[in-house]
Amino acid sequence: MTLLTVLGALALFYVGVCGLLYFVQERLLFFPSPVASYPAHPTIENVSLPNAGVQLAGWVINKASEGPLLVYFGGNGEELSQSTSHFVSLPATSVLVNYRGYGDSEGKPSQLGMLADAEAVVDFAQAAYGKERPLLVFGRSLGSVVAVHAAARKHANALILMSPFRSVADVATVRYRWIPASTIRWMLRHPFDVTKAIDELPSRTLIIRADKDRVIPPRETDLFIDRLQSPPSIARYMGQHSEPLSHPEIWAPLHAFVTNTRGQ
Repeated sequence: MTLLTVLGALALFYVGVCGLLYFVQERLLFFPSPVASYPAHPTIENVSLPNAGVQLAGWVINKASEGPLLVYFGGNGEELSQSTSHFVSLPATSVLVNYRGYGDSEGKPSQLGMLADAEAVVDFAQAAYGKERPLLVFGRSLGSVVAVHAAARKHANALILMSPFRSVADVATVRYRWIPASTIRWMLRHPFDVTKAIDELPSRTLIIRADKDRVIPPRETDLFIDRLQSPPSIARYMGQHSEPLSHPEIWAPLHAFVTNTRGQ
């Protein structure tokens, strides 16, 4: 086998892998699932709203609370029925609506659809539970990008981000080191990039950093923090990416941050 033959085979393999990543990226980014179990707590109620031809479904928790209005956006594999119980003890009215294609929400997930839905969910929450209340947006992992977008567009009073990152391309470059960063950026149809919104975020921000995260490298979260205009509060915990929201090292600073969120 000649050197040219080997190089040709390697080139075909490289192009084939890049093509595969391009066409299956939705399967690598989005992990929708049906509702695992419907919450039965008395302070949790069903909500639904239409947006761009699809019906979105989720829950409101503690709608009679006098605290801030919190809107939560989960990770790419997080069906929110399993997250509702964590918000029951928060001194806030929390709204958790599944992304399109997740749970009982119609449609298929995509960056454009999810960002548009996020704005619609905030509008719905404010119209239903009080536009005059302090708005707190909370995003986890992929939901951190969604939350950054919603917070910037809807002028949130405060922001909580768990395992945030700058873009899918920046995370993918670490995972697929053998593919040039420029190629990864060219291939992405759902870049989930915070560049345009990060300068418009509220000064009051809490970052929850996972020191052992193998999905979003802690270094990537640090680079996100470096981009912020105002120094955030930072809560660190020695855990993995998929740690539950009830993790004690997460919950104490999160609860305090929500308690101290006031209108501006």
